[in-house]
Amino acid sequence: MQGEDDIKFMRRCLDLALSAEGLTYPNPMVGSVIVYNGLIIGEGYHLKAGALHAEENAILSVKDKDLLRNSVLYVNLEPCSHFGRRPPCTDLIISNGIRKVVIGTKDTSEKVSGKGKEKLKSAGCEVITGILEKECRYLNRRFFTFHEKKRPYVILKWAQSSDGFIDIERDKKSERKPTWIIGKAERVLVHKWRASEQSILAGAGTIRSDNPDLTVRDWTGENPLRLVLSGSGDMGVDQPLFRTIGTNIVFTHNTSARIPDSEIVKLDKGRDSIEQVAEYLYNKNIQSVIVEGGAQVLNNFISTGLWDEARIFYGNKNFMQGIKAPVIKGKVYSATKFSSSTLKVILNE
Repeated sequence: MQGEDDIKFMRRCLDLALSAEGLTYPNPMVGSVIVYNGLIIGEGYHLKAGALHAEENAILSVKDKDLLRNSVLYVNLEPCSHFGRRPPCTDLIISNGIRKVVIGTKDTSEKVSGKGKEKLKSAGCEVITGILEKECRYLNRRFFTFHEKKRPYVILKWAQSSDGFIDIERDKKSERKPTWIIGKAERVLVHKWRASEQSILAGAGTIRSDNPDLTVRDWTGENPLRLVLSGSGDMGVDQPLFRTIGTNIVFTHNTSARIPDSEIVKLDKGRDSIEQVAEYLYNKNIQSVIVEGGAQVLNNFISTGLWDEARIFYGNKNFMQGIKAPVIKGKVYSATKFSSSTLKVILNE
């Protein structure tokens, strides 16, 4: 049974962990607090791979180490029990005499997968698990999807007019720029999203028509790995995308394509392209991808069922005609209203 205090302190772990969103790959986001007589006396979170783990930072932050023997350590993810770039957190917990550990959810990656919990119990620690488990798994949904499904977590993103179009009809004379449906606040949010994901993907049609650079401009963070899906490999060489610092990977059937500053990945015509992209990213240890169009690419992900989350802006404008927005079904996780649109987050359950 989950007590009010357990829930309160686990929520603090989640808040701490989220502070490093987009920074910890390939590691999960982890926060930890240490509680003595109902009060937090130490806390910490994991900032990036190779840096101190959350439990280490929490223990180090406690001024009076003698209190640890009568304290409870909370952590949103099962402590590691193996040597990696850092020593096992279980050993640190045990050596500091902490006798009770409350865990949000099990770490299902192969190196841990229950071993941390068992090591703590074998050392005489009381271990409680499953506190806010659903929330803890959602926080690290990219990490869990990667290790459990052997593929990256896939986020679909688009904006559509109030009458169901994602773009106007274009011809060769149309100006190469986005047809904005959302406002400035939403665009800043999108750039925040980009900074949180390891890669971003768009189809060649979107590259040709919108002239995007697929970077983080309105937010502080790392640019994601840029991916382009183009059967023909024909996109022109004057795109901003190919003049921007960063890595570009073009998935194409055309192995003779010459695209500046890009790695060419040949697609097998006998296999689904979307599945090949997911397989490539998994083999490159990429845990997440945000797909930003166009309609054909988005529909391909939807039709194969290879998506986990859709973030859709429903704008206030009417286009009357144009390119139809994708149709998607799932569980509405949240809805947020902006001045120019309403954002709905849909989960594939």
